[in-house]
Amino acid sequence: MPRDWSAIAEASNGSYEIQDFKRALYQLVVQQCLYLRHQGQAVAYRLVSSYRRDFAEALDLMGLRLGFNDRFEYCYVTQDVGTLGAMDLQETLFLLTLRHVYHLRASAGDLTADGEAMVSIPEFEESFKLLCQRSLDTKTESLKSMLRMANRHGLAKSFPAPEGDPQPFVILILPGVTDVLSEHAVSRFGAHISANLLDVEDGVNRQAEVEP
Repeated sequence: MPRDWSAIAEASNGSYEIQDFKRALYQLVVQQCLYLRHQGQAVAYRLVSSYRRDFAEALDLMGLRLGFNDRFEYCYVTQDVGTLGAMDLQETLFLLTLRHVYHLRASAGDLTADGEAMVSIPEFEESFKLLCQRSLDTKTESLKSMLRMANRHGLAKSFPAPEGDPQPFVILILPGVTDVLSEHAVSRFGAHISANLLDVEDGVNRQAEVEP
């Protein structure tokens, strides 16, 4: 890419302005995942997708890597030194459990057409307890706070519970969780926890190979 976005904007024949590229780049870096189907992200996603090489080069200068999942129509950024910033232990374990539960659902083929996993609060609580050997604080506001944090990075969000369900909401885990929380990223959160997570997932894979 050039030293700035002016040449690329000019080449778009008036379709885009320099600020459009700057806003899309900033939004991608801050939010980490952009989904075509999400309101407020579609415009930026389309622009990034249309100029993949240019955005990839711009992000590379920042030490970031741009990736795309064309099947589920989202893009994401990752970096070796950690993209999620400082988190407390509860948030870290929460994110690891999101990734673990998503992996289990994906292995069972239990995802929506958009590649999302819809999980009840009791199911997530049980998975958290088994994986992390501690209880999850499921008070509505505490859980919503962690989901807001996950939502800012395109990993998960709260979703209205089905009609007649007594839960205040269900947890919708987004497919970007597997890209942002890669095995390398998981290892940075602690060797013991990551080994536990990957061992569980490996056991699931071995079981799947045995079952008809």
